[in-house]
Parts: sequence; structure tokens; C-alpha cells
Amino acid sequence: MSKTSPKIALNRNKSKTLVVSFSGGRTSAYMTKRLLEEKSKEFKDVIVIFANTGQEHEKTLEFINNCDKKFNFNTVWIEAVTHKNKRIASTAKVVDFESASRDGAPFEGVISKYGIPWSKAGHCTRELKEYPIKNYLKSLGLSIDNRIMAIGIRADEAHRMSKSAEKNNMIYPLIHWDVDKEDVLDWWDQQEFDLEIPEHFGNCVWCWKKSYKKLMTVMLENPEAFKFPEKMEKKYGRTGNIAKQMLNNGALKGQDSIKFFRGFRTVQDIRDMTKDGFEKFIDLHHLHITDGCAESCEPFHGERANDEIKIPAISIGK
Repeated sequence: MSKTSPKIALNRNKSKTLVVSFSGGRTSAYMTKRLLEEKSKEFKDVIVIFANTGQEHEKTLEFINNCDKKFNFNTVWIEAVTHKNKRIASTAKVVDFESASRDGAPFEGVISKYGIPWSKAGHCTRELKEYPIKNYLKSLGLSIDNRIMAIGIRADEAHRMSKSAEKNNMIYPLIHWDVDKEDVLDWWDQQEFDLEIPEHFGNCVWCWKKSYKKLMTVMLENPEAFKFPEKMEKKYGRTGNIAKQMLNNGALKGQDSIKFFRGFRTVQDIRDMTKDGFEKFIDLHHLHITDGCAESCEPFHGERANDEIKIPAISIGK
């Protein structure tokens, strides 16, 4: 076992349900398949769950559907339900491949209550994934006391493990198995289907946590993907308690609204940056790698990836 892997990793526990957080990427799909094949009989039950934001690439949804058909994942698809005028966290509703949102409705629901997510207010993962997953599990009578949560972080990403993993009954099977990115990719090379998008299109296509290089590459190759965040910026730029507080107290000098992207850049800024010319992001392994920004958006850990190119930030004061 890896020295950094929690002590509870993969222990037989027939009294608890194993919950597998499936992000819709290759890494978590690989983990899910191995868990179902090798460990399902060691737990009371196994639940595979995917939280759809409404802004994933269609190929991501097709990939999850194919995993269900080919590998019998029996994935539970859920989406966030936001309670705008109540002091209640997002709850969950169950959907499926056909009914899952493609227009960003769950995401807009969260933004309409909490405002634009950005580096000082990363509530999208919390409200679109973590709380809905917890709410769905609660409806089944599952809590931290009788479930174990499997998270798809690989051995080469061990630094991203939650410090409270053991306390929260979270395990990292890929770390336990010493599986890295190349192991995952090599395995998918042998399968009859795959995730048919490059890394920079993974998860929410325009995710504000992605590097400038990835965002500009997405803008160049699929500018339509930015219609949604541009609409959100114009509609909800001053929405949410954090936004109102920071805009009103002068903490964000020179800014009249919240923007998604690093350096307080707007969608139009990303568009303009792309026009200036840049070195595109290119996958080095078959022109497709793994999970896009899943490194940042996997529920229940929330580490932020480093940017790949340095661009001066727009001044927002101290």
C-alpha cells in the first residue's frame, strides 16, 4: 500500500456501502470498473454516482452512458436542485442520459443564488456535486457512518488527497493500486470505446479553473462553449453575498461585477487573448489525455491546478 494512502483503503467491510464518485473521465471510469470487478462483494452494496452540471461536453455524457452499457456501472445520474430563497444547500434530483441537462440549467440555478464562481468563491463544485451527492445518499439512509466514498485520484496525484480522508471515510483505490496516468491510458488503448474528446474539453468545457492555454484552445476550437458563461457574467455579475460584500466594500478596486476567470478576466478577454496568437494546448498522448479539469473539480477534495502559462492579472486592488 502507498505510504500516503489512508489506512481504511480497500479494507473489506460488509456493513458499509461503497459509493464511487464517477466524474465522467477515463481515470474514474477505470477505477469504477476495477472496483466493481474486484471489490463489490466485499461491501454491503456499491453505488456509482455522477453529478451532471449541464455544462459537460456531450461526448462526456456519451462516455458515461457507454460505460453503463458496456461495463454495467448502473450509474445514478443526479443534478443539483437550488433553493434560491431558502437557507438550504443544493439537493438532488435523479435524471438519466436522455433527460440530463445540456443547457446549463443546474449551473444557472446555483449561480442565480450564490453568484459567479471564481477564485475567491468556488461554490460550483460544492453546490453542483458535493451537496447533491450527499443529499441523494441521505435519501438512501447513507451517511459518513455507513458508507465509504471512493475518489479517483491516481498515484501520481497523491498530493491532492484530502487531509481528512480517513476521518470522512474516503478512500483512494488508484493510490492503493499504484496506478498512474500512463497505466490508465494504456488500459483504455485496449478497450473498444473511449472518451472521444481531448483533455482541454473535459468536464465543464469552459471551466474557470482551467489554465489560460486550455481556455484559449477551447475558445479557438469551440467558441460556442463560451455562450453560457458570457450570459452568466452579464446576468449575475453582482449576485451573491460574497460578490456584493467585496464589490461594495471596495475590496475589488476598479471592478463593477464578478468575472469567472483568473485575473478578473471576462469571456471577451479570453476571446481577445486568443486573437493575439498563442501556443495551443496539445495532448501528448494520442492527442487525448484524461479528465480535463477533473483534477480541480473532483468532489470532496477541491485542490486547484497550477496555471500553465503566466499572464499578468488585471489589477483588482488589495
